[in-house]
Amino acid sequence: MNFFKFYQKQNLFNGSVLIAKKGQVLIDKGYGFVNVATGKKNDPNGIFQIYSITKTFTSTVILKLVEDNKLALSDKLSKFYPDYPKGDSITIENLLTHTSGIYDYTRGNNMPDQTEKSFVEFEKTKPLDFPVGTDWSYSNSGYYFLGYIIQKVTGLGYEQAVAKYIFNPLQMTQSGFAFKNLSSKNKTIGYEIFTEKIKKPSIVYDPPGPFAAGGIYSTVEDLYKYYEGLKALKILRKETLEKAYTPFKNNYGYGWTIISMLDKKTVGHSGAGAGFRSNFVQIPEDDICIILLSNCEKDLNNVTEGVLKILYDKPYKIPVEIVVKKQTLKKYKGTYQVNDNFIIYVSIENNKLIAQPKGQPKSIMYAEKENLFFVEELNSYIHFEKNKLNQIDTLIFTKEEQDIKAKRIYPSWGIIGSATVNGWDGSNIELTETNKKGIWTINNVQLKDGEIKFRFNNDWTINYGDNNNGSLKFEGDNIKIENGHYDIILDLSDEENPNYKLLKHN
Repeated sequence: MNFFKFYQKQNLFNGSVLIAKKGQVLIDKGYGFVNVATGKKNDPNGIFQIYSITKTFTSTVILKLVEDNKLALSDKLSKFYPDYPKGDSITIENLLTHTSGIYDYTRGNNMPDQTEKSFVEFEKTKPLDFPVGTDWSYSNSGYYFLGYIIQKVTGLGYEQAVAKYIFNPLQMTQSGFAFKNLSSKNKTIGYEIFTEKIKKPSIVYDPPGPFAAGGIYSTVEDLYKYYEGLKALKILRKETLEKAYTPFKNNYGYGWTIISMLDKKTVGHSGAGAGFRSNFVQIPEDDICIILLSNCEKDLNNVTEGVLKILYDKPYKIPVEIVVKKQTLKKYKGTYQVNDNFIIYVSIENNKLIAQPKGQPKSIMYAEKENLFFVEELNSYIHFEKNKLNQIDTLIFTKEEQDIKAKRIYPSWGIIGSATVNGWDGSNIELTETNKKGIWTINNVQLKDGEIKFRFNNDWTINYGDNNNGSLKFEGDNIKIENGHYDIILDLSDEENPNYKLLKHN
């Protein structure tokens, strides 16, 4: 299929895909590599970590226990943890629907280990994000609690309960837990970086890893068995499934995300974590199932949307790309502004131009001519114009035959954070670019105990945090600071390897 071959060539999809319609499998195929080092190619048997798609399995077991009258959606967390703060107001339904307000441990934690006791004791120290049921916030911790509740109700380990209620009845023989310990020729290597030049394997979490919030591994064919089993009502009754597939709050039901795509109701879930991305999408009214499992950390939204457009015969253009010299691309790099709220950042990654409108995700710009680029997500074109001095000073965004002009501006990098006098909510403390392009500095700036990040244009769209050992990562960790005066150097001269130095005065 040319569509997937294009994404594979661009290093944007590396994995396995299964697409089915009305019981007929349209594609069941692998693209790219199971293991780059050995040259082994992906195929339909590849085993991937599916991360948060696990939540649909956790919710399915919970709903099965409700059907068996072993549990009620109205049961309170205090029934299982009597001394848990506000536990008498948090229900199973709140946990399933992310309306409990329970703090998500992935935002930061100091748990000494991964035991239930450590988890619960840690969560007790965290106030609720909001009063129970008044708002919505995605909480992996809520699903941890559901996993522990499953253990208490069934008398089985969470993994054994999922096997009993789902894996075994549906003969999902290639699915399981503890991916790190898995010994199989079909086990895929997850990649943290997957570009033309660099393919860096990711960390692999120790068991139980993300547990009931994201601990399952599977294959496209096993997940198709899951889809068929749910559809055939082999696990849950029709009325239960319909309730699970109904939005409760913020387009989320009982463990499922429900959104409209191409005017069709889709029910599914995605997964994202170290080395892997996954997407599981159902369109119940048309009996369509799309399963994408990738062993690299590339977003799958564009792939999913493209598949849907092809399935429904909607206009879709597989980008045609020519090679443009990097020296030419560098002329286009910069910041372009229509108004204060419409700013487009143009950068270079892996020898391609990247467009990122303020507050929005990045998009690859595919060159059709030297100064004309197609942006797939927007189904539109961007081209550049020169001024009278032969300098690129205008970006023109063309959509539906309407041209929007953005003029080049020259904003600066700065530092922001609790260690600065302006705090996290204030403006940047600005850095100055030196005579050497890409080197930004500030001298003798006073900082207090706290944290900082590097931010561009007083806008969180582009920011760098700590990766480790003086290197930087896009949206990386906060950089810890001790009180004192500092000379700070931000080095962006090598676009693929940004780094920084903090020189504290004696």
